[in-house]
Formats: sequence, structure tokens, C-alpha cells
Amino acid sequence: MLIAKPGSNAASDIEPVEESLPAIDAEEIEPRFRAVVGRGGERRGIRLERIYWDGLGRMSTAGKMSTADLVQYTASQMPESGNLASLLRVLSLKWALRRLDSVEDISSMANVNAIIQASPSPTILLTHDKKIQLFNDPFLSMLRQRLPLSDASQLTKSLRFSVDTHIEEAIETLNRNKGRTLNTGFTITVGTQTLKGQINVALAPTHEKSMLIGYISRY
Repeated sequence: MLIAKPGSNAASDIEPVEESLPAIDAEEIEPRFRAVVGRGGERRGIRLERIYWDGLGRMSTAGKMSTADLVQYTASQMPESGNLASLLRVLSLKWALRRLDSVEDISSMANVNAIIQASPSPTILLTHDKKIQLFNDPFLSMLRQRLPLSDASQLTKSLRFSVDTHIEEAIETLNRNKGRTLNTGFTITVGTQTLKGQINVALAPTHEKSMLIGYISRY
């Protein structure tokens, strides 16, 4: 397994755009008519695609209001020549993009790196293709202490890291069991020297691709 410098984030690690695009179902683009009655008894007939109704439902839940109240709020901002359905689509997308921006800020590689660097124990970030994307100073100190080398550059050139559980299997298991961690063994090899121990892994809070944060608990 290759090892990267702390905080590094190669552009080649980002998944191709085509692979991240969702499929579109026929039902999602078929307009659905609903009659919405406001608090004053005003009845509005609105035709929107299902995905926009889903978006309005999420907005209503997050804002602790009914869909009718949300429609009334939107209608109050509509210009005289405006179209309520179009305005609801814009509002739904604008709200979703704002939420997305917030999530991407929290799950950025910079924040994931901060989490790793804040850990007092040796900690690494593992990619699905078995690379160490990030690591902290305690991890590097552990290597220098347990695998003393005359040439320190060997730590990054010849280091091999493996875990007893396949990375893909670990990611699948943790995806099925949200909020759980997985304990497994690991082996580090540098030249003829070997270090074994235990590592606790969890899904990394990053949106770029599936990765694991590993906290070394024993070595």
C-alpha cells in the first residue's frame, strides 16, 4: 500500500463525473397534480415533478411547517407575472444547493484531515483502492519508533500497509451498519521489518468517495 503526505489530495482520486451521476426514473419526470389548501382556505392546484414534491417535503420538515404553509410563503414572494410552480422549483433547488454546500464544507478533505490530525493516537485515512491518503504525526512517530531505519525516506518509498479485512468488504459492512465501527488487524512492512497490531475503522465523513478512517488501538 502506498502512503501519501499529510493533507494531500490528488485530483486523480476523485471519481469520474459520469460515475457519480444518478439515473433518472420515468416516474420522477412525470408531473403530479396536487391541491394545496392554505390556512385561510385558499386552494391552489399545483403540478410538479415528484422530485420537487420530495424536495418541498424535506423543506417543510426541516422548517417545521406544512407543505401548504411553504406554498403560501412562496406565493407571497411571487411577482405579478410569476409562475408559482416555477418559483417552487427554484426554491426547492436553491434550498437543496444550500444544504449541499453546507454538507460539502463539513465533509471536505480539509476537515477530514483536521479530524485525523486532532487524534492523539496513530490515525490514517484509507481509500477504497488500499492507499493511505492521510496520516497524522502520531502515526509517523509510531513508524519511526517501531521500524527504525537509517534512511527515513524508506518510510514513504517502501512502506506496505494491509488490513486483515478487505477494504471493500469493510466499507460495505459499515455502510450496512451506520454509526458502527469495525476492529481488525493490520500489518505494516518496510523492507524486512514488520509491525502488526489492531486498528478500529469507521466510514470517513467525506463526500468525494468511500474511505475509511483508521485509529490504531494496539501495536
